[in-house]
Amino acid sequence: MSSREPRSVVSVAPGVVFVEGPVSNWVVLAEEDGVALIDAGYPADTDLVLDTVRYAGHDLDDLRRVYVTHGHVDHVGGIPGILSRHPHVEVLAHADELAGVRGPERQQVTPAEIGWRLASPRVLRWLARAIRADALRPTAVPTARAFTGEDFAGRAISPLPAAGHTAGSTAYLLPAADAIVTGDAVVSRHDTQPASWGPRPRMITPFFTADQDAALESARALPIPEILLPGHGPAVHRVGREWLPVTA
Repeated sequence: MSSREPRSVVSVAPGVVFVEGPVSNWVVLAEEDGVALIDAGYPADTDLVLDTVRYAGHDLDDLRRVYVTHGHVDHVGGIPGILSRHPHVEVLAHADELAGVRGPERQQVTPAEIGWRLASPRVLRWLARAIRADALRPTAVPTARAFTGEDFAGRAISPLPAAGHTAGSTAYLLPAADAIVTGDAVVSRHDTQPASWGPRPRMITPFFTADQDAALESARALPIPEILLPGHGPAVHRVGREWLPVTA
C-alpha cells in the first residue's frame, strides 16, 4: 500500500474514477478490452496510482494503456514505475508531445525559472510538495508512441487538441460520462492560487504554461460538458450556473 494518500477519489460515472492526487490528478478508465489510465502523477505516485486502479475494482494485469494529456513530470512521472512492473502497458500521446513524454528533457518550468515567485508562500509550499513527490528525478518514457485515430476506434474516449500549455497538450472527451479530462489546459484550482478561490474551470497559473495566448485560445475552443476532470483541483460539475465539486 502506498504511503501517499489522494485528496479524493470519486466515481464520476460507470467505469470512470477520478483521483485528485496529492499534487496532481489522474483518471482510471474501464475500457472494452481492459483498463486505461489518463496520466499517472509524479514519480512518487506510482504505488498510489496502482492502488487506485485496484480500488476502482480492476486487476492490475488488465491495465492496457496510459493516455497522456501532456509531458510534464507531474503527469508522466509515475509511468516508468508502472512500466517496470507492467511492461505490456502502452503509453500514448499526441505526436507534438512525444519528445516531452519520452524525456528526460521536457517543456516545463524549472525551479530556477520560477525565480522571484518563490517569495510567495503558496508557491514555496507547492514547490516543497512537488520536490517531496520526486519532481527532480529524471523521468523518461522511451516506449511512448504517438496516438492515431485508429487507437480510438470503437472506444468511448476521443482526443481533443489543447496546445498552449505545452506544444501537444491534449484533452480527452468521455461522451458516455458527459465529461472531459483536461490535464492542465483547464484546471479547477492549483496549489499556487489563493485557497479562497472556489473550484471552477479556470486557467492554470501562467508561469507553468509555454504559450499563454495559445493556451487561452485552446481552452476557449474546448467543449465543456457537465463534468470537468482537471489535472489539478477537484472534479467539478455544472449545477445551473454554478460549478460544484463532484462528491462520491
